[in-house]
Amino acid sequence: MHAAHFLAAVLISVGCAAAVIADPKSDLFDPDVFATRASLQHRLPGLIDPATRHCELASRALLLRDAVDLALCRNPSTRSAWAAAQLQAAVLGSADSAYLPIVTATGSRTRDYGGTHADVTGALLSESQNSSDAALLLSWTLYDFGGREARVSSARHALDASAATLNSVCQQVVVAVVQAYFNVVAADASLVSAMTTESTAAHSLEVARALRGGGVATLADVLQAETAYHQAVLVRVQAAAAAMTARGSLAVVIGWPADQELKLQPAAIPAEIPALNVRMADLMAEAARQRPDLAAARAQRDEAASDVTVARAVGRPVISFQAGRTVADTSGIPSQNFNQVGVYVTVPLFAGFNVGYGVRQAQATLAAREATAEQVRLSVSLDVWSSYYALDSANQQLAATAELARAAEDNQQVALGRYQSGVGTILDVLTAQTGAANARQLRINAELAWQVSRAQLALALGRLSGAEPLDNMQVVP
Repeated sequence: MHAAHFLAAVLISVGCAAAVIADPKSDLFDPDVFATRASLQHRLPGLIDPATRHCELASRALLLRDAVDLALCRNPSTRSAWAAAQLQAAVLGSADSAYLPIVTATGSRTRDYGGTHADVTGALLSESQNSSDAALLLSWTLYDFGGREARVSSARHALDASAATLNSVCQQVVVAVVQAYFNVVAADASLVSAMTTESTAAHSLEVARALRGGGVATLADVLQAETAYHQAVLVRVQAAAAAMTARGSLAVVIGWPADQELKLQPAAIPAEIPALNVRMADLMAEAARQRPDLAAARAQRDEAASDVTVARAVGRPVISFQAGRTVADTSGIPSQNFNQVGVYVTVPLFAGFNVGYGVRQAQATLAAREATAEQVRLSVSLDVWSSYYALDSANQQLAATAELARAAEDNQQVALGRYQSGVGTILDVLTAQTGAANARQLRINAELAWQVSRAQLALALGRLSGAEPLDNMQVVP
């Protein structure tokens, strides 16, 4: 494998040198000889580097999927996580390059004016002197008792951790978009509900005034109806402000300024929600396999284990091969033209106890990361447990609020009809209107909780990665 890398490196280096001569603006260091970019992408199926995409807001109304796609492309958190992962991919390439030889070339051309030098007979001469020299040196580490291998292993585990962290960040961004998207949907629904309540209160005020004009109602009835109406106006004004704030929050999460105009097209709530019927043990096992933050913690633990080997290798010998060719020509002195080949062994004898303390530091880091991985594992189990029962509760709230909203609306109509007939009181009407408004808001809150709970459980299970992140937001029975 290393010989193949060496041959590829030589061929690419020759090609790059030719390209630089032809085009000085070309980048000599751009070729990805060790394919670390592809290695990173292989760790992130379904995710696309935002730098390679053109992310624009569509003219049509936004589906939830559209909002998620834009956020994965434009949100600064995802772009920063991509940059961190690409940085680690480059670190892995640097570690792999330690297996290849290093070739350096030096050259100089000097002229000394009135300098003093010795000729071939040993006599001192004082005259101008020209000298030139050139050297080509190849140095190749042959064996270092596991140091390079451990560094590559450490860098590979670090890349695993960075890729898993990027995946986790993307999943968290998806949940943030879901939360912000349905906050807008809920805020718009709350505004509509508030306008309905205001309209109903205005109608009740008209009825009270008409009944008082006919001598059936009292001034107290009119005043109570006016109070309810003005309260409804205040609630509507507050709901309008909340709707605008929610829209600004969604725009920022997607990656646009808060004043970006957005039109949404949310999917309808299903008429029937299937009950959860999944074994908790199966969900726990799925989360342990899929959660990217747990994978990142485990990869960081493995990275620390490799770093222990790296620390120990600092105190071990290094065997290297060196070869070179030197040409030197100086006025009055015979030209020099020679080759040099050798195998060198470097044995560190004493470094002020630095090696021992370095090993201790690496071992302490490993112990800390093992504890962190265990803490993340426990947190994952709690996330699955909490999210599962939150979604179960949200399912039940959907069913309950549907009946509550229907009954409250019917009660409001009956109370107003009784009042218009002179049988009921204004208090009955106002109480029924308040109950209907509260029932509508509870229904809105239940729908919001259901949508967000689905996303939270999918996040807890690690299902929000891939090209279709929203298809797995429901736990099927």
